[in-house]
This record gives sequence, structure tokens and C-alpha cells, in this order.
Amino acid sequence: MILETIPLDSAHSITLVDQTQHYFGGYYHVKVLAYCDISLLPGYFADETEFNDAVKKMGASVRFERILEKMAVPESGIESVRSQLTRAFHDTTKAYLSVPDFIPGFVRSEYRKRSKKSPQIRTQRA
Repeated sequence: MILETIPLDSAHSITLVDQTQHYFGGYYHVKVLAYCDISLLPGYFADETEFNDAVKKMGASVRFERILEKMAVPESGIESVRSQLTRAFHDTTKAYLSVPDFIPGFVRSEYRKRSKKSPQIRTQRA
């Protein structure tokens, strides 16, 4: 269930999704997924070659996501904990997501991470 959609700029917004599940007995794992799908744009990269390589490695978009959670919450505390988690997200994470150069920087960072991963080469054992 979508709890909230938070606009960041004209092209991006963060979606908060409730993923709370029963944990054990009368206790719950309160979990909120915060995500934003970010389209890759040529301006985020040094040149067209790097942009094309990024699209090849990551696809047309990359996802920013954070999981906000608390374990073993009694049923009577679910709403309160969920509210605390989303309020903390607004107070902390939302601030740096709203910085104008966050999105291009995040996309470049994800590209660098994926570029560093080299394919695993299997060797036969004798």
C-alpha cells in the first residue's frame, strides 16, 4: 500500500510503500520502502560513450531505495512506529535527496559501482 508520494523536483518523486508483515505472535515487522526510479540522461555523464555504456549496464533507469524498519512491534504500536519512521525519513533523507546535484551524483555513483564489477571467470580445477 502506498503511504505517500513526495515530490523532489518536476521529474522525480519518492514513493513510500508500507510493507509491514506479521513477525510472530502478536508482533510485527514494520517496514516502509522508500524508492525513486531515476531515468538515465546524457547530461549525467561525461560524454555520449559513457552514457551509452551506462544504459547498457543499468538499463534506462536506476532505483534509489531505502528501507525504514523496526522489528517486533506489537500490533497496537504499528501506526505509531510507521509514523515515526516516515517522519524520520522526512527529517533526514528527504533533505539530501532534494539537493539539486543529488540525482546526477547518485546515477554516476551507481554507474561506477556497476563498472567496477568485473565478470567472474570460472577456472577448471584439475
